[in-house]
This record gives sequence, C-alpha cells and structure tokens, in this order.
Amino acid sequence: WEFYHVISGTGVVRHADGTTPIEPGDAFIFKPGEPHVVSNDGTQDLVLYVVADNPTGESTYFPDSNKIGVRVPERSLVRLERLDYYDGEE
Repeated sequence: WEFYHVISGTGVVRHADGTTPIEPGDAFIFKPGEPHVVSNDGTQDLVLYVVADNPTGESTYFPDSNKIGVRVPERSLVRLERLDYYDGEE
C-alpha cells in the first residue's frame, strides 16, 4: 500500500484509469500491484509525504520498461523471458 499527501507544488498522477491532476492538500492511495506514476508538471518542487508498506518479499512490475523489481534474495531489477515450468529441473 502507498498513501500520498501533496504538501506543495502541482503534478499529475498516471494510473490505470488515466491521469488526475494533483495540488496541495490532495491525498490518494494505491493498492499493492496497482500501476501508478507521480509527475511534477509545475515550476516549483512537488513535495509529497509517502507512507508505504513494502513487505520484504514484494515484487514490482514496471510495464513501460518491462522490468520487474525484486527484493529477495537482494534488491534487483530484472527482465524476464518465459520459460517452461520444468526448465532446469532435470
């Protein structure tokens, strides 16, 4: 879960349903696995508080770059290829 609270500046949040402009005082939350991007669209800094619950075993998918972020066994970014379930199990 990620909770955002906008403190100052303006921006745009891209999410599964499109985009939404944000400004000071706005607050919003994203569930685990819900795609989103927060961008500054103004001339001053976009300042946000972010409160996140990111469990150790969580993974993240970045659809624009086809990358997966994994935290176990160490924090890494990877790109995957499809494999047969039994690949390497001989």
